[in-house]
Formats: sequence, structure tokens, C-alpha cells
Amino acid sequence: MQTNDIVLTIVVITFVILLLIAGVIITMIIANKKHVQQEVKMTQMQLDYEKELRVVENEVQEETLSNVARELHDNIGQLLTLIRIQLEQESFDDQELADKLAPADSTLNDTIEQVRLLSHSLNTDHIAQSGFIALIDKEVNRLSSLKRLRFNWDKPNTEPDINKDKRIMLFRIFQEIVNNAMKHAGAKNITIIIRSINPLVITIKDDGIGFDLEEINKKGRGSGFTNMNKRAELANFKLEIESNKGKGSIFTLSQF
Repeated sequence: MQTNDIVLTIVVITFVILLLIAGVIITMIIANKKHVQQEVKMTQMQLDYEKELRVVENEVQEETLSNVARELHDNIGQLLTLIRIQLEQESFDDQELADKLAPADSTLNDTIEQVRLLSHSLNTDHIAQSGFIALIDKEVNRLSSLKRLRFNWDKPNTEPDINKDKRIMLFRIFQEIVNNAMKHAGAKNITIIIRSINPLVITIKDDGIGFDLEEINKKGRGSGFTNMNKRAELANFKLEIESNKGKGSIFTLSQF
């Protein structure tokens, strides 16, 4: 009987120990789960904060560009128009002077038109009111008139279904890609391809000198690409870049 009591005591103690161990394990699992959930929550809060910060940065940049656009249109444009009127008045009764000033008048007229088009391409309100395909088409026409780039652009007939905020961000990315190709890559030809409308897939190719993206990032000169990626993410697009030195570059924007 005594032996049975000892065995029973051992069994009970063992059972209690197992319960305690199970309790500790369960407590650790619950605590760890809460910790993971808290980390996930904190990570999501950080991501939301960063996204909100990028939205604010984008809004500030767009407001700045709109202000510049208004200055170009309202002040610079008016001053150029006034100069042209003065030239016309000076040469109104002097045909010989009018003939001499004709090239300058033509150049001034082209400048006024370029200022007008540039102010439109910078003005957020104008972009918001225009269709994406129409925006690309106007920008292609504006840059083509500068005779520094040749564009291969087969304009589609269907407008993509994207809201004005995404339209603005995509157009800014397009502007930066083309500007870099013209100023830094020394490109002469640019091809614009839209493979799909819904979802939208845009490819922009240039025949410039190309670059090593990894090398640029290491040297801390990739801020332009970083900004393009941020804009793309805000618009729910993925930006892929392919480039090799001496072989041009390919930029692809794909809608999620």
C-alpha cells in the first residue's frame, strides 16, 4: 500500500510538472504571438507613415511645379508677348526693319509657344484634367519641336482607367525618364510602347549611352531613380530598369 502511495505521488507530481511546463510553453507561445502581432502592427504603422510622408512630399512637389507653371504662363509669357508687340510696333512703318526683325520675331514666337507648352506640362491642374494618352502625346509633340529627340510613338486609341493622382505621378515619371535620356544619356531616339491598357504597361526605350544602376547607387547618385520608384509605388506600379553601358536603357512601368 505504501508503495502504491509513492507511485501515485510520483505520478501526480509528474503530472503537475508537465502541466506547469505546458503552461510555461503556452504562455511563451501567447507572448511570442502578441510580440509578433505588435511587430507586424508597428511595421504596418511605419509603412503607412512612410507612404503618407511620400504622399505629402509629392503634393508639395506638385504644388511647387504648379507655381512655376503659373509664373511661366502669367509673368514670363506675358513679358515675351509684350516684347513681341514692341518689336511689331517698331517695325510697323519700316518694311526694311520688319524684314530684319522677322527671324527674331519668329524665334520669339516659338519661344512663347514653348513657354506655354512647358507651363502646361508642369501644371498639375492641367495634367489632372487631361487624359494620360493625350498628356504623353502633347509632351512628345513639345519635345519633338525642340528637334533634339526623335520619337517612335504609336498612340493607342483607348485611354487607360487610372485616376488623376496616378495619372500625375505616371506623367512625372515619364517626364523624368525622357529628360534623363536627353540630358544625361545623350539619346537621339526614344520609343514609347503601351502593350496593355488595363492593366497598363508602358515601356520607354532610348538609344543613349546607358548606365550601370548598381554603380550609380553605390556612388550615391541614384536619387532620381529612387524618386521614380517612390512615385511608381504610390501609383501602384512597378518600375523595372534595364540598362548597359553603350546599349541604351529600357524603363517598364507595370500596373499591379
